[in-house]
Amino acid sequence: MSRITVGMATYDDYDGVYFTLQALRLFHARDLADAEFVVVDNHPSGPCSPSLRALGDLIPGYRYLPFGQYASTAVRDLVFRVSRSPVTLCLDSHVLLAPGSVRAVLDYFEARPDSRDLLQGPMVADVLDDGRQPPSTHMAPEWSNMMLGVWGADPRGADPGGRPFEVGMQGLGLFACRTGAWPGLNPRLRAHGGEEGYLHEKFRRADGRVLCHPGVRWLHRFTRPHGPSFPIGLLERVRNYLIGHRELGLGTDGLTDHLRELVGETQSQDVLARARQQLDSPLAFFDAVVCLVDDGSPATAEHARRALDELGIGWLAEWLTPPEGRRAHTERDRAAALAQIAADAAVRGLDQILVIDAGTVFGPGGPERMERLARAVDSLRTVHWSLRPLTVPGSDGPALAVHRRAFDRIVRGDPEVISAAGPWLRSSASSG
Repeated sequence: MSRITVGMATYDDYDGVYFTLQALRLFHARDLADAEFVVVDNHPSGPCSPSLRALGDLIPGYRYLPFGQYASTAVRDLVFRVSRSPVTLCLDSHVLLAPGSVRAVLDYFEARPDSRDLLQGPMVADVLDDGRQPPSTHMAPEWSNMMLGVWGADPRGADPGGRPFEVGMQGLGLFACRTGAWPGLNPRLRAHGGEEGYLHEKFRRADGRVLCHPGVRWLHRFTRPHGPSFPIGLLERVRNYLIGHRELGLGTDGLTDHLRELVGETQSQDVLARARQQLDSPLAFFDAVVCLVDDGSPATAEHARRALDELGIGWLAEWLTPPEGRRAHTERDRAAALAQIAADAAVRGLDQILVIDAGTVFGPGGPERMERLARAVDSLRTVHWSLRPLTVPGSDGPALAVHRRAFDRIVRGDPEVISAAGPWLRSSASSG
């Protein structure tokens, strides 16, 4: 077992990944001699993916993890989920660490093997430590440009030899914790934004502290001459903040006031109403709605995507298209697809998912069928369940609600749980 896993999530940023990792190996070689490096590729069909995968031929301990179910900065949650080290350090794919930073992280947690703290450090400016601009040690919980968090500088962060001190929140270009203390990010987070402040509060509620360690100094590349490659939208960002606020039981006055100031009363009310409608959908009970496109047809997927968007749940949909030659036409094929879905959900730490055939959600009567299905989901909220087929009226293809209690049993092919899934396994993607 390595002492530390260094991981990052990336979206079409090969240059950032390459220089961040190679700088770590050049300038922190002794401290990372046995390290594990995890790269979550959030656009595995993109132009950078072959080169990102090939880094495994150059870098010992490198693990390439493709994740294309959706795009989100929150997919860095996977870095901690798959880490095999007692300490995990997560970076943006365009961050450079000052000398001694990795050593400071290791020293902190090796001296505190039971720590539940979130450890961060000062972000130095592009002018570095030349005295013109102090490092940003934290973020003040203030709204600016549709983001929660305004950079601040505490004098205690000026000396790299200083002692760690508590802060309310900090940017997430660099953060570390004991892997076992990771509280997880809400699996419904999509696109960009909403994690700063939210993650910090989760650590505090789990009896941890949020610390700025002056010796953990980092430099973040903000300038993007070619523009951001990552999708950023106002609706998605507002929805992310609402997700975090709801999970933590926080008020939304600050968010709504800032949004009103930013885009005006009419647009702010529209965006908030759309975000709340999406989150209030009965199908948002699930961490993911997995659509199996077992005929491999792009047209099927596109029709299903439009139907789910009309129902306000398209943002939570994920798509599984079995490879050519392994289409899920038989019961055995569908069992293999279900095992793949369950294994992925288990790695991601999901609680409950809905599995449905893409062909079920569109066509004549499709919206009505899905609305009835949404109402049927309410029956799951008050009972103990592991796996339950849900009838889709007017269709031969039921949906399948799966709780984390059943994930491992599905992967193992447990006869009892496979039998319970029988109605879905015997159905056809052409249903409806």
